[in-house]
Amino acid sequence: MAGQEFILPKDLVILSTSDLHGNIIDYNEGFKEASGYSDSELINQPHNLLRHPDMPKEAFKDFWDTIQAGLPWQGIVKNKRKNGDYYWVSANAAPVFKDGKITSYLSVRYPATDEQKQFASQLYADIKAGKVGFPWTPRPESQVGLLKTTLPLLAGVGGVLAAVASNATTGGLMGLAWLGLSVAAMGYLAYLAHTKQHFSANLLKGIEDLNNSQFQQRINDNSQLGFMLNLIRSRVAEFAARNYDNIRASDELITALNAASTNIMVADQHFTIKSINKSLHQMFTRNEAQLKQVLPNFNASKVVGSNMDMLHQDPAHQRALLEKIQEPWTSELRVAGLVLRLTVVPIVKDGKKRGYVVEWLDRTQEANITDDIVRVMDDMSNGRFDSQVTAEAEGVLKTMKDNINSALMQLNKVMMGLHAVLAAQADGDLTQTLPDGVYKGQIHDLKNAITYAGEKLKEVVSASTEAAQVVSDASSQVSESSADLSERVQSQAAILQQTSSTMHQMSSAIENTSQNSQKAAGLTHEVKSQSIDGAQVMAQTLAAMEAIEESSHKIADIISLIDSIAFQTNLLALNAAVEAARAGEHGRGFAVVAGEVRDLAQKSAEASKEIRGLIDVSVERVSKGTHLAKKSGDYLNQITDSIQEVADMIQQIADASAEQSLGVAQVNEAITQIDSVTQQNAALVEETTAAAISLDSESSSLRNTMAYFKTGSQTRALSVKTPQPAKSALANKKSTQAALPKTLSRASEGDEWAEF
Repeated sequence: MAGQEFILPKDLVILSTSDLHGNIIDYNEGFKEASGYSDSELINQPHNLLRHPDMPKEAFKDFWDTIQAGLPWQGIVKNKRKNGDYYWVSANAAPVFKDGKITSYLSVRYPATDEQKQFASQLYADIKAGKVGFPWTPRPESQVGLLKTTLPLLAGVGGVLAAVASNATTGGLMGLAWLGLSVAAMGYLAYLAHTKQHFSANLLKGIEDLNNSQFQQRINDNSQLGFMLNLIRSRVAEFAARNYDNIRASDELITALNAASTNIMVADQHFTIKSINKSLHQMFTRNEAQLKQVLPNFNASKVVGSNMDMLHQDPAHQRALLEKIQEPWTSELRVAGLVLRLTVVPIVKDGKKRGYVVEWLDRTQEANITDDIVRVMDDMSNGRFDSQVTAEAEGVLKTMKDNINSALMQLNKVMMGLHAVLAAQADGDLTQTLPDGVYKGQIHDLKNAITYAGEKLKEVVSASTEAAQVVSDASSQVSESSADLSERVQSQAAILQQTSSTMHQMSSAIENTSQNSQKAAGLTHEVKSQSIDGAQVMAQTLAAMEAIEESSHKIADIISLIDSIAFQTNLLALNAAVEAARAGEHGRGFAVVAGEVRDLAQKSAEASKEIRGLIDVSVERVSKGTHLAKKSGDYLNQITDSIQEVADMIQQIADASAEQSLGVAQVNEAITQIDSVTQQNAALVEETTAAAISLDSESSSLRNTMAYFKTGSQTRALSVKTPQPAKSALANKKSTQAALPKTLSRASEGDEWAEF
């Protein structure tokens, strides 16, 4: 909630510098922390952004009148923070001179005390209420004389403080302030000797405070000397404020280093040890007796302030190394039984080496443990598992040591047990197992694997013994079956030879048939050709007879015409006779002629009648001949078609005979190959018989070997039917199938080898 008081840290120093218009141009971290503003919100902003409404206007008028007059100002001020809260400070403001002119204004503030807060709150409230007037800052009697006296002195104080700031590498705020005030005191004594003045009680009290480095409170003396000392106090306060951030950061760094477990040492460029943190001091104290054995002058309580030479047996060599390094450098030292790793970081500023930061890492336990572990690992690589890590250790190293030793004990136990088990197995005893105990992790897995392997080995030995018996029985059966098969193969070979001879004869007969078929096919083709020619002649004859028939019909038509002419001629002769009769005598000759004509006409009619009869008979016979010729042509065509079919059939027979001849040749070749394979099979059967006999011998040897092992259980007896000699191929096949299931049963048990 806004409007609350923000309590400042007691050691906080607030510094700010403003230009002649009151704009902020510089400040320290204390000012930023108290105000609550960021850098972008502060720089070049009016200083009155911190003004609190409870402050009377008269206070700010007195402030500006005083510092613009070249005088220091002091007061209790209530400031406002960014979030609306407020804080109280004891403010000290003074002008900053350059070449005799005011160039800026400096303000140094400290947290106000509770009494100061209470007094100022009441005073400012009364001033606003008009109850009291504002206590204006008094002016010295001669301001010109004051400035003439003060400015040279302030310049000297500022120069000395600047020199201290640029060269000092150690020392606190009090020492710097004391040095500055000592310079001021020298100027003051010179001034006293010249003026022969006396001091008031307030001035004496102020001088005493300055000598005690108490420069926060204003010296309540309005003389020129009082103002001069107040100006000196302001400049020293400025220097203290400007070094506040560095001092605070240094304190925080020292606190952090003391809280760190890392061993840290800080030395200057002359190798003088300026500080060590708590962890390094403890390490030096813990190992002081050992270090004194090789470094007689070593004293853990006097390390700070001494030179780093006391820590080395060859200081000159060490100095030469450190003077050359420009970057972090690491080295490992083995001294008085200690193993120390030093990391030296040079401190470089403005191109010059200002000092060194050294990290001391005590690796004694780690190195001893590492050496011991290397020894144990060497023993393990040489096959010894009974070694132990014996070096002293603490913390994590002790845990690692105990874990390694525990693992080695378990591993050694397993190795000893494994040795006993394998030795027993070498003697044929498979009943030995690893001793019971608490095994962890992969060692537990190893123990289980060894036990499992032993069990599997027993199973394998038992199964091998049984399998050897099965193999022996099966090999005997195979031997007998092979002998029977050999006889049958020989018989089959003889049959194949007879079959091959028959096939040769059949091939010869088929070849003759094929040749005769080819000849018949040729003759058939000739007959077919002749029948085709006959059909063509018959077709021509049929065409000629059809032409004759057509001519006969035409002759008949002509005869009919002649018969008609004869009839008309007879009729004309008759008419002529009638006319001749009418003519009488004159017509007698004509009547004779008419009679002759009538006789000729009658003869012509009779002749044409006979010719018609002959023509009709000829036409009838030609028609019958044509009909018969047509039938003959049809028969010839049918004969030609039949001949073609016969020719095709004969050709098919010839082709089939050729194919049969080829097939018989292939069958003959196949029979020859079968005969060759049969001969090979016969040889293989003989080899199989020999192998079966050898396998029976090997299985007997395997049974004798397996009998060497003790599995702790009786070997299972196998009930195997004694094989009988095969009487036929079918009986042999059944016998082989009868033996097969037992063999497969053992093969299925043998699948566990993959797991083993």
